[in-house]
Amino acid sequence: MVERIIYALIYICGIALAYYLIIWVLGAIGLALPHMVMVILGVVLVLVAILVLWRLFAGSGVRLWPEPCTKSGSSASSSA
Repeated sequence: MVERIIYALIYICGIALAYYLIIWVLGAIGLALPHMVMVILGVVLVLVAILVLWRLFAGSGVRLWPEPCTKSGSSASSSA
């Protein structure tokens, strides 16, 4: 499980580096992006990061949220 967390951190750092590298290269060649385009690009990269994390932790046994409490497993259903 530790290696999955390390992979997740590496992927997220890579995605963040790609975002800033894209912005920097486009600014260096003289193509200034409007603020809304940068926001949309950031949202797309965040969605890609969420997808990568989902694929990385799917089926690994890591509980992403707690299970709901149900009373179907209680001893009230036993017959006397």
